[in-house]
Amino acid sequence: MSPRTTLRTTGALALATALALAAAPAHAGHGHGHGHGAGHGHDSEPELVQTYAATRHYQHVKRALADGYLPAGPCAALPGQGGMGYHYVKQRLINSTDPVKPAAVVYHKDGHGKLRAGAVEWISRDADQKVETDRDRPVMFGDRRFQGPEEIPGLGVVYTLHAWIFKDNPRGVFHPWNPRVQCP
Repeated sequence: MSPRTTLRTTGALALATALALAAAPAHAGHGHGHGHGAGHGHDSEPELVQTYAATRHYQHVKRALADGYLPAGPCAALPGQGGMGYHYVKQRLINSTDPVKPAAVVYHKDGHGKLRAGAVEWISRDADQKVETDRDRPVMFGDRRFQGPEEIPGLGVVYTLHAWIFKDNPRGVFHPWNPRVQCP
């Protein structure tokens, strides 16, 4: 099998796994709408397929860089939760809620130190820039509410939504932290 066929097969398997997790029943603690686990009553699969089709070429970080996604800080991890990885952000797509135009592609290092795409992320600025209010919380994929608001250095107070379409996340396709991602 050629490396290109292997990459396509790996990507297709990751997407199939992510879609299966997105279709799973929501866990009981999902009620406050922070985007963990699966959604309520909306099939996000068609939109996730569109997202994957529009972003699959970003599995190669060089293609993301060529398209204007720039590195935005160190590897992000939270002890006990897992990691996100390295964010590459395209500033002009901040505030996009278009499934095919995420503001960030999130990479992690594989066992050989090579960057691999794991997730895409939408980032939306909070209108009043106060973490205490959330009246403008965006929603995508039917009823999937963004996480936040939280203050992120260099971005201000923002809402975020991750979709793990390139790497399996046992906590769910929309959970921000992936226990299978580690930061050095």
